[in-house]
Amino acid sequence: MDMKVKATSLNEKAMLVKLTTRRVALSRRDSEAELVVQDMLNDGALCVNRKLFRDKANPVNRAMSAVSEIYTYHKANTMPWQDAGPRIIANSMYFEYCSEMKTRIAHVEALLRKVAENWDLHVQADINFRNRCSKDKTRATVDDYPRADEFLAGTKLDLVFTPLPDANHFLFDLADDDRVAFDHAMEEVAKGVRRDVVLRMLEPLSHLVSKLSLTVGAEGSIFRDSAIENVIEGCELARKLNIDDDPEIAKLTKELGEVIAKVNNAKDAMRSDDTARAEAKRKLAELQSRLAPYMGSA
Repeated sequence: MDMKVKATSLNEKAMLVKLTTRRVALSRRDSEAELVVQDMLNDGALCVNRKLFRDKANPVNRAMSAVSEIYTYHKANTMPWQDAGPRIIANSMYFEYCSEMKTRIAHVEALLRKVAENWDLHVQADINFRNRCSKDKTRATVDDYPRADEFLAGTKLDLVFTPLPDANHFLFDLADDDRVAFDHAMEEVAKGVRRDVVLRMLEPLSHLVSKLSLTVGAEGSIFRDSAIENVIEGCELARKLNIDDDPEIAKLTKELGEVIAKVNNAKDAMRSDDTARAEAKRKLAELQSRLAPYMGSA
């Protein structure tokens, strides 16, 4: 199987996008509890923090969850570039990604403003929740919480797009060995992108195959609809993120999409019929074995 990737393809078909997420600190150091714990464990280096807004239903926590969901979408629709910082996005995904991200960010910003408008009520609700959950009156006070303006100023989301590096962008000629090293680094990035695309399909596929490998009624044989839906979603993302238009990956994605669509239509039968279950497992496992080699293409 030819797994060579052209280094120039990423520069021509993708860019970098960095999502910066800043969150206000929603915890406070508890000096009183710290002294008790340090004395109890005889360790003066221990620190104790008090988590604010313990009630998951508090609007502040719901707003923070909405911020996290933006990062989840960002990560699902981009591919790794470095351990942290910018990620790679296909040029073909730019308009769809921007539209969705701007909509999500606008929604979160409106949610944050609404939370800030009723900040004092949310703080008091958290203190009341603590009192209901504690045998004794909570030690949390209003002064432990950030102010509404601090909450707004400390919670920000920003997007920055930059081009992928190209050896031709340098203002001077690279030495031959430096150019070889640069091209090799970009080729490794391209391989990493392709592995990430395959992984979107392979992880949920492997989970589903493991479930279907068990006979009806066996321990662990029950599977939820989400086990199939995750494979379908993985195929959809792979179609969008196959930046290099790798024909073999495109072929495997198409085949898996067709098989999983049939499995989805017959999912109820597979919960009670071992024959249908085994046939679906056979087809999916065959595709799994053809996708697996791409994970070791570094």
